[in-house]
Formats: sequence, C-alpha cells, structure tokens
Amino acid sequence: MPIRQLKIRGVRNLQPLDLTLHPGVNFIYGANGSGKTSILEAIVLMATGKSFRTSQLKHVQAQDADRIELVFDIEDEALGQCQLDSLRLKSGDNLLKLNGSVLTAQTEAAQWLPVQVIEPTTFKLLSGSPEERRQFIDWGVFHVEQKFIEHWKVFRKQLKQRNAVLKEKELQWLPVWNQTFAESAAVIDNYRRTYLKRFKPEFERILQQLDDSIQVQLAYYPGWDRDSELSDVLNKQQERDLALGYTQSGPHRAELRIKVDKQPAAEILSRGQQKTVVAALKIAQGALFQQESGRRTIYLVDDLASELDEKHRFALCKLLEDLKCQVFITSIDKDKLTDIWQPVASKVFHVEQGIISEDSPATA
Repeated sequence: MPIRQLKIRGVRNLQPLDLTLHPGVNFIYGANGSGKTSILEAIVLMATGKSFRTSQLKHVQAQDADRIELVFDIEDEALGQCQLDSLRLKSGDNLLKLNGSVLTAQTEAAQWLPVQVIEPTTFKLLSGSPEERRQFIDWGVFHVEQKFIEHWKVFRKQLKQRNAVLKEKELQWLPVWNQTFAESAAVIDNYRRTYLKRFKPEFERILQQLDDSIQVQLAYYPGWDRDSELSDVLNKQQERDLALGYTQSGPHRAELRIKVDKQPAAEILSRGQQKTVVAALKIAQGALFQQESGRRTIYLVDDLASELDEKHRFALCKLLEDLKCQVFITSIDKDKLTDIWQPVASKVFHVEQGIISEDSPATA
C-alpha cells in the first residue's frame, strides 16, 4: 500500500517539498538536523495525528509557518487509490479529508496508512509505561478486526460513565454500570487474547531470524486477576474505587509483559538487544497484518545504524524486503544505508538544510 506521492508544507526543518516515492525502499540520508526525520514525522502525523518525537504538535510546525499542509496520494492493494489531505492550523484545528470529503475521525486515515516506526527510542516499548504496550496490541487488533474500534468506543464510554458514578458516589447506579462495564470489557479482552494467540508464534519466528540468541516470553495480563471474573473484582474493589473516584481494574489497565528468564526484558537486555526485540515485535505485527488482510504495512526506520551492528542491520533489512512493503530508512551516512543491503527496487534521497533531492541512478 505505497504512498506514491507526498506534499509537505510547514513542517520544521523542511522546505516545501513535492516528492515521488518508490513503492519499495526509500533511502533518505543527510546530516543531523537536515530534515530527514521530519519526513517520517509527517507520515506518522498523517496516519495517527501524532508525532513520534514530541507530545506537542506545535514543535512539529515550522516557526515561520501558520499551518501544516500534507497531501498524500496512496495506492492500496485492497482499498484502491485515494488522496489524503491534512490541514493543521496553529490554533490546533485540524481538517482531514479523503478524496475531498471531510473525515470525522483520525481512525479513518489510519485505515489507509498502517504505519510502524522503528527509531532510536523505540526500546521504550519495553521500558516505557504499560499504556505503550496496550497501544501496541490495539494497533494490531484495530487493523485486523474491523469491528474492534466500535467496541472500543463503547468500552471507553462505559468506563467514563462508571468513573462519573464513582466520583459522584451514586451508589444506586453502580450495579447497572458494573454489569455493562464488565460485559463491554469482556469483548475487548477477547479481541486482545485472540489476536495475541496468533501474534506470538509470528513474533517468535521473526525474532529467531533477527537474533536466535535472544529468548523472550510474552505474557498478557488483562487488567485484573486472571483467575477471577471481572464482575467479582469490581464488587470486591468497590469501596476502594469509590474512595479513589475511578475504576482500578479493567482492559484500560491491561499489560503485555515482555520478559527474559522471568525478568522484565528491559532490565536484562542491552540497548541493542532491546531494539532488536522491538524491531521483531513491529515486523511481526506487519507480517501478521499482511497475512490476514492481504495489505501491507509501511515501515519507517529512523537512524538505521543506531544501536544495531552490521549483522542485525542486514537481518532487519532482509526481513523488510521479504515483506515486499514500502520502507523509509534514514541515516546520517549514505554508506550505512547501502553498504550491507542494496535492494533491487529502491530510490535514494539526500536531504540538506531542509531541501531534498533524489540521487541519480549512477550516484545511488
């Protein structure tokens, strides 16, 4: 599902650009601060409405710009062709369009742009908060189960309502909201369990190809004692929930536990090994998505050489090539991009002071 053409205006470190991309591999090289990562950031912004580098979108926008404009021409194996437009103003207002029609939810754009990012801080998927790992699971479920997003909206509404009842101490309504909350939670939990059952063997296969010396175990915690019914847990915790004013247990507290020898992987593995594990997680997610939907993930690999030696860089790139998906890979040094891997289908771009140019075939 490649991005055929992209136009970017108003993004920091980048001059306005109109770029024709390769449906396979796109190498992007340039010095630190040249703007190469900003290209990847713009793709993620279109797909998710967020940046992978900052929580404040004002830092994505160029200082002298009053808006960010993004236009992507996309060709999808299953969905067909489309044009996505995003206009994001300094005020925070955002207008998102698909083929000229206004979209009411970011998830509609996400369906067209299933994007995975592997970048220098990607190991935070192991060491960061449980929320990051929940989001990782839900990315996979969202992209392979069409009905999941509607069930997720219902669950979030139920959680909000139960928390409001707890906060206002409306005890007469608690039995009703306990029941509806538990029913909605069971649906979300079942989606996640079913997905992870299919995901685990794919992850193990990918990790074996990246580094067969790393042995990692994945364990899913639903957000409450797995040996108890959630309805029973809610009843037992009711007094504590009332005192706190919010719901302590449920799918919103779920966790994907990633361990080595029964210890958190982030505490045992080196930084390079952590990045290898996270790369395996993300490649496996894209591979499973491709198997189940017939569509392909877009991979953004920022600073390929960071934390990975030559052997692991080659293994990573070979796996991406085997998926036959669109890939964007950045590096400071052009040689780090092409010294170990030269796919047949690729383009090479150079970024300097925010200006991007395509290397000629002879140069590339």
